[in-house]
Amino acid sequence: MTVFINGVATEVPRGPIDLRSMFGQDVMLVHSTGALLPANEYGILLHSLQMGESYFLVTRSS
Repeated sequence: MTVFINGVATEVPRGPIDLRSMFGQDVMLVHSTGALLPANEYGILLHSLQMGESYFLVTRSS
C-alpha cells in the first residue's frame, strides 16, 4: 500500500512495520496530525499505517 513519508509516496506492507529494518536505528514515525506512532522495544509499530495518509520520519535525540 502507498503512504506518504516526508512527502514522498512510499510503498509499505500491510500489517506490522519494522521501523528499524526499514529506516535504521533511532527513528520514529509521526502522523501528520502530530501524533507519535507507538513502537515496541524492537522497533515494530503497534498500529498499522493507513493507506494514503502522511507521516514524518524523525530522528530520536539521545
